[in-house]
Amino acid sequence: MRHIFAVSVALLLLCATDAFAAPTTSSGRSHFRWTDSTGTPHYSDILTPEALKFGYDILNAKGVVIKHVDRQRTPEELFAQETAATAAAAAKHEAEMQAISDKRMLAAYPTEKDLVSAQQAQFDSIDQNIRAATNSLGVQERDLSDALARAASFDREGKPVPETQQKQIESLRKSVDSLRAYIARRQNEKVEATKKFEIDLTHYREAREHAGTAQP
Repeated sequence: MRHIFAVSVALLLLCATDAFAAPTTSSGRSHFRWTDSTGTPHYSDILTPEALKFGYDILNAKGVVIKHVDRQRTPEELFAQETAATAAAAAKHEAEMQAISDKRMLAAYPTEKDLVSAQQAQFDSIDQNIRAATNSLGVQERDLSDALARAASFDREGKPVPETQQKQIESLRKSVDSLRAYIARRQNEKVEATKKFEIDLTHYREAREHAGTAQP
């Protein structure tokens, strides 16, 4: 009696297990399983739109997962994925180019003193150009002042200013304006170069540290 009861329980457990197992076919074809938005699993012998929507598992004839396939991406998701991949590739390329640039910089300026000296030479060149332009501006301004004084003497005498005098004044004014603009540009260039050098110096120190070189 007990033996019959034990066999019955075993059969019931086996049936229950089979009821919850993934379906199989006599042909032994792979099956597809997916889970919908409610968490309910579904099985099919063919790929359905729902399986593509939620992603699916490929099962062998014994119901064992042999591969998982993610759900299909929407056009928006595909675009975002492509954009991210493009940005990542661009960032990688930029990093590679920066590494090459840093290597060249460290080769050109083995020490921080070398970099500072090169930058100071640039500042000295700008200062020299400003001084030369300032001296020329002073000469041009004096010549313009003299030309205007001569033109004023003609006015006081009630005589017309000669055309040659007028052309000279116009030329001197253009020269003065041009020199003033040049000096302003060079002064601004030095200000910007000073700001850039602070950034370059910080980057130089970081590059040296990254390269593992010791500062003398």
